Amino acid sequence: MTLSVCFDALGTCFTLQNIISAVDEKYGEDLAKNGWGSKGFVMDWFHSAQRDYTYLSLISSPSPPIASILKTSLPLSLSSAISIPPPSESEIEGITSKLSELPAAPTLKEAMTHLVNKGAKIAIITNGAKSTTESYAAKANISDVVKKVISCDDVGLAKPHKEVYESANQVCEEFEGKEVDKRERWFVAAHLWDLVAAKKAGFKTGLVLSEFPDELVDNDKQEESLQKWYKLYGGRPDVVGKCLLEVAQMITS
Repeated sequence: MTLSVCFDALGTCFTLQNIISAVDEKYGEDLAKNGWGSKGFVMDWFHSAQRDYTYLSLISSPSPPIASILKTSLPLSLSSAISIPPPSESEIEGITSKLSELPAAPTLKEAMTHLVNKGAKIAIITNGAKSTTESYAAKANISDVVKKVISCDDVGLAKPHKEVYESANQVCEEFEGKEVDKRERWFVAAHLWDLVAAKKAGFKTGLVLSEFPDELVDNDKQEESLQKWYKLYGGRPDVVGKCLLEVAQMITS
């Protein structure tokens, strides 16, 4: 059997922690005075850029690269959050430069090593640029286990458009060769919207809930709020774990 595992990149394999730290160092006090935490501000800005990347790819494909959207929107996001004139490019360079240096999520290398040792072939499917994602992978020391990186920039549409998952399935077909009757395909992400689209494309799904308390994740089938959340997005993923390694172990168990 050929086991193919596709991973989301931004927020799943690679985190925004260095950007959060850079924002906190420069604007943390001002954000706090205006009712913001640095992490909350960064996540709001980042998710807004993801939304706009997707919408723009729908309106007029291809969308501008997500890095361009992030860099362009940050001055306005800061202006709105802390009531200042939009900072210049040079004033926020210490933050935007971190977009090319996103660190690996906890247990990323261990998770991928575990999967490869179990015979899996791995791809990363990202809204980010291919070259940037390959650079993240190199710095995380996982380039040797990631067989393919697919960027939505090359597809011309952003996740969760079905064409992106069709491209992921094509990669899996390359991995499988002639073993079409003996295959298992998985998609791993920290976002339910990503996984519901992957599920519609035929993937089994693994959800990483690293931002939630461990006890909540361990008992997610009994937690009413999570059950409502899953239902809204088409049902509980096939496996749910606290970190990438835990999800990888569930995939191969």
